[in-house]
Amino acid sequence: MNRLKIAVLSVALLSVNGLAQDGATSVSGTWKVTGDVVGNAIDLTCTFTQDGKKLSGSCREAGSDKSNALTGDLDDKKVTWKFDALYNGQTITLNFSGTLDGPSKLKGGIDVQPYGVGGDFSATKEEAKKEEPKKPQA
Repeated sequence: MNRLKIAVLSVALLSVNGLAQDGATSVSGTWKVTGDVVGNAIDLTCTFTQDGKKLSGSCREAGSDKSNALTGDLDDKKVTWKFDALYNGQTITLNFSGTLDGPSKLKGGIDVQPYGVGGDFSATKEEAKKEEPKKPQA
């Protein structure tokens, strides 16, 4: 009987430990972000580095070599980040606020300041590229 209790307790502890690990949300990696702000298409590649609940990294517009540094936060499934960019010679701030829908999808809104206009975005996490095994040299 004691062996059965120990086995059941062991399985229960392993299950709780697995749930705790699964509950840790990570957004680190590269995300493809698309959206629209008052008829202006948004097409970005954003790379997030997560340290606890804080985000850092950069966003780059499609077709551009210039990256803009970002800062942000993660609170459970809510992800917020912002970065400054130049638009018609003026510095603007793009503020993103979204909700994770699983480990690789994110949807939400964009607020552009100082213009006070907004729109919607969706983002998909890109899979990490796996390195090909090195071929032996002949």
